Amino acid sequence: MKKIVIIGAGGHGREVADILRHQQTQAADFALLGFVDDDGALHGRQIDGLMVLGGWSWLEKAECREISIICAVGLPEVRKRLVARAQSLGLSFANAISPLAHISPFASIGHGVMIFPFASVSSNTKVGDHAIINGLSLLAHDVKIGSYAVISPGSSVGGNASIGEGCWIGIGVNINPSVSVGQWSLIGSGATVIRDIPGHVVAVGVPAKSIKNRETV
Repeated sequence: MKKIVIIGAGGHGREVADILRHQQTQAADFALLGFVDDDGALHGRQIDGLMVLGGWSWLEKAECREISIICAVGLPEVRKRLVARAQSLGLSFANAISPLAHISPFASIGHGVMIFPFASVSSNTKVGDHAIINGLSLLAHDVKIGSYAVISPGSSVGGNASIGEGCWIGIGVNINPSVSVGQWSLIGSGATVIRDIPGHVVAVGVPAKSIKNRETV
């Protein structure tokens, strides 16, 4: 039986734990071991019924062949660093996909992906590794979501649009069909993206316009 450990015991990690518990009710064959977090004050505590097992030293001592992890940290740049650290230990990655999400059988889902309740991932859409697709978000046909990207609650991405690696799409954003958002850009909540947005910028408004550069990894 696969054993899953959640990296990060914060709010996002707790939400991911809820998704995994729901998967277990649907006869998913895995054991949920608990959290790993570098905050020493949390070690040995129970959070939402799951133990905080320790920090990275716990993972370093674990038998990596028996464990898969999910990096449940919201910030894309932090998540990328933690994933690289886990890869250096030879760990594999599990997905947390809510049974309440709609995933087309013709969609492609990467490793370490988190998809929340009532999200919709349509035909021929590709979701990259370690991306987060939050609840009530809609990815239309042929969309490409880059690794480590975040699609926040209530956002819609039109058909054939492309979201680059590490992008953060804010709450309630609308992205028009066939538009691209460059890697590591941030789109502010409520924006409407009607034309391409370059990489490494912050864009806001209706229509969305770049207002400054974004410092990232």
